[in-house]
Amino acid sequence: MVTFSSLIAAFSVFLIGHSLSTQTGLPLYVGASGLILAVIVFLAMRISSFLRIFIAMYGLGFLFLATLGLAGSVGILPESIAALLPPTFMASAAVVFAAVVYGVSFLTPIRHVTAIADPYFDTKDPSTKNAEIPFTWLGRGEAQVGKRLVGLLVAINFLQVALQVRLNLFSRDLFNALGDKNAEAFWFQLLWVFVPIAAIWISLAVYELFVDQCVKLRWRRWLTERIYGRWLDGDTHYRLSFAGEATDNPDQRIQTDVSNFIIVTMRLTINLLQQAALLVSFIVILWQLSRDFVFPGLGIEIPGLLVWAVLAYAVIGTWLTHVIGKPLIGLNFSRERVEADFRFSLARLREYPEQIALLKGEAAERARLDRTFGAIIGNTLQILSRNMKLTTFTAGYGQAQVVFPYLLGAPSYFLGKITLGAFQQTAGAFSRVADALNFFIDQYRTIAEYKATLDRLTTFNGALASVEDSRHQREIELQTSASGGIEVDDLQLGIPTGRTIVSADGFRLKPGEATLIGGPSGCGKTTLFRALAGIWPFAKGTIKLPKNARVMLLPQKPYIPLGTLTGAIAYPAHDHTYTPEQIRDVLTAVGLGRLIEDIERPDNWSQRLSGGEQQRLAMARALLEKPDWLLLDEATSALDEQSQADIYRTVLAALPNTTVISIGHRASLVNFHKRHVQMQKREDGLFHPTEAAGARA
Repeated sequence: MVTFSSLIAAFSVFLIGHSLSTQTGLPLYVGASGLILAVIVFLAMRISSFLRIFIAMYGLGFLFLATLGLAGSVGILPESIAALLPPTFMASAAVVFAAVVYGVSFLTPIRHVTAIADPYFDTKDPSTKNAEIPFTWLGRGEAQVGKRLVGLLVAINFLQVALQVRLNLFSRDLFNALGDKNAEAFWFQLLWVFVPIAAIWISLAVYELFVDQCVKLRWRRWLTERIYGRWLDGDTHYRLSFAGEATDNPDQRIQTDVSNFIIVTMRLTINLLQQAALLVSFIVILWQLSRDFVFPGLGIEIPGLLVWAVLAYAVIGTWLTHVIGKPLIGLNFSRERVEADFRFSLARLREYPEQIALLKGEAAERARLDRTFGAIIGNTLQILSRNMKLTTFTAGYGQAQVVFPYLLGAPSYFLGKITLGAFQQTAGAFSRVADALNFFIDQYRTIAEYKATLDRLTTFNGALASVEDSRHQREIELQTSASGGIEVDDLQLGIPTGRTIVSADGFRLKPGEATLIGGPSGCGKTTLFRALAGIWPFAKGTIKLPKNARVMLLPQKPYIPLGTLTGAIAYPAHDHTYTPEQIRDVLTAVGLGRLIEDIERPDNWSQRLSGGEQQRLAMARALLEKPDWLLLDEATSALDEQSQADIYRTVLAALPNTTVISIGHRASLVNFHKRHVQMQKREDGLFHPTEAAGARA
């Protein structure tokens, strides 16, 4: 940016010198504004990388337009091309746009947007990660490609603004030709001015669509992968489950909100900058056209009458729109929440059909669905009511805008102060300025929805960052055990409410010594296992684990992913980590031999298999994984006692080098463990692991 800033400054000094030395040069203000732009570009090194793209493009736009203006002023361009050139003040308008971008970069809402957007435009990832999406050739890095595509969109929109300014002049000349009944001038305007402009406009529109979709797709892929990568990093997703509403429905935030954020960010950003360009461009034209307009009914000339009128009209309209539409922000936020709650209720019904059927819970589920869907209806009606009020105002506002410039311009036209062409040009310029100023009115609903999306992503990002920080500041001190066993010292385990339930000091688990941990429900047995596995966030103390030990924990309800049975057994390893022979052997060993023929059949196995079969499948994973330590958290509770005994004999025989630690309530489990530990409540109100009698010698 330093080099670019220096280039703009040097070129601006040249323009100033040329303007002072010749009568045919560009106006002095063009070069002077270029010096201001050079300062802005230099200062932009400190702002958002996303917004820096727009400032850089406006710098290029200034150089391009000023060069064209200089070439036109000295007469080196053919007349046909010179006729298509935008007014010279457009170069200085680029400076205004850059200043606006720099200024808004310090606003808090904009900083929230750039906090989510900037990582993509700062990434060091190679562009080949998106090789199947067009424009990979634009740069080696993904950030470089993204910046250049956004810059290309800005350039296209900048050209479209210039074309609209030229079309405004075309409208004046065309209607003047009609008013003068000059057929030759009329056809010249249509064939030699309008047709080339229309051809360029159509080409730009098609190419803009292509570029826009490509950059959104590249950005969405990168941002989606980054967010779910952070979500699935270590146990972050598990810890987030304790964060409350700030992280509810993460699936919606990743799948829907990321897409909406990118789509609307690009739409609002590009449209806003385009409307700002139109505003600056046409407000100058409007001022020039209404320098001596007469105020209707008073006969008083007011310089720039239409400029003051359109500014007042838009300010009042924007304020009223905000007053009427402000509640939509909260309503849209609530809409996403109630929709997600209803979707989640349906997903739960699909996940537990057997349990619901056995409990005859259909009526309860229907009542829950009625309640969650009723919340959707109530929210939708509130949004509808507010939208009707907003539409009533905006529709009337838009209709009044059509006749407003004619009402103000008619007295000057009837007095002969302006021609028919100038009258029509004035109406067109007024409409363009009003449209630009009405940006927030026209986009209010979109902005309200966008604010809700931005809030959800911001809170989700904040929660992710909080969990990531807490993982580095965890109160559990993990050390390497010198004895080869698991050692626990000064361990305090709590629950999400903040209450401590377990205290374990001097607790030891020896390698090769199968241990059964028992105790009443709610005494912290499972919480202790989670702490040993390293995922429980509400803990402090010291846990020593054997060096490079592989610890596997099987919960009471196993997780079985969608897909083939082979993939379900191999999880979390890749589907083809184990040979078909290994898969068949472990299925036979755990009593699931009947499923051997179906190992490559995709299905929802969590619904196909009974609770006991799911626990058998989890044991098959352990036989394949061969961990050093196997923690079984009531992992056979769905099996009958004989099947449980068979499974334990199989595991102990097949995994002689694995230390089995079990949680269970059945007395028969004692027979498969050398040691028995009971969680007992002491005078301090906390549960402590205490040696118990009855284990097998």
